[in-house]
Amino acid sequence: MPHISIKCYPKGLNEQESQAFADDLTAFVSERLNTPSDWITIDYQEMQPDEWKEKVYDVEVKPNGDNLLRKPHYEL
Repeated sequence: MPHISIKCYPKGLNEQESQAFADDLTAFVSERLNTPSDWITIDYQEMQPDEWKEKVYDVEVKPNGDNLLRKPHYEL
């Protein structure tokens, strides 16, 4: 039962673009992890750039560096 959490700067996706993104991501994860698509959940949160360091980088990225599948190519 994969759960995907995405946090990003605002992208301005409309409802159709958001749904297409979720559908594509679900299909990819379902195929790669051999998991039924009904078991996949996605949390998508947009946040302002001035919130990134405090709410994401300092809390999720930096402390979990050893567990990240892809490490950041930046430091804050």
